[in-house]
Amino acid sequence: MTADTLRLPHCQACQRSHWPPREICPHCLGETVTWQPADGGGQVMATATLHHSLSPDFAPHMPLHVATVALDCGVRAIVFVAGGALKNGTRVIVTPGRGPSGQEALVATPGAAR
Repeated sequence: MTADTLRLPHCQACQRSHWPPREICPHCLGETVTWQPADGGGQVMATATLHHSLSPDFAPHMPLHVATVALDCGVRAIVFVAGGALKNGTRVIVTPGRGPSGQEALVATPGAAR
């Protein structure tokens, strides 16, 4: 497993992945959730560009681009966008990365599915 491999919480009871992480499955309320590798390919469903932030962590990174991505594995996630704004419908690859203030986050870059 490499550092750029996407891993998502996966319920052992209903065999579905979800995001954001939760201790209990949001689909079936199963309590056995493990982290499993997932295909990071997906499609941008919606985008937003933030031009102002009250947080000192985010202010130097404006404008900040975020998107909702429908992953090919069936999960939707809000992600940071690397390399500028994307259009709805753009194919992306989502990988683990770092957000503007250094926190762990999901990051989308333009590209086809793996």
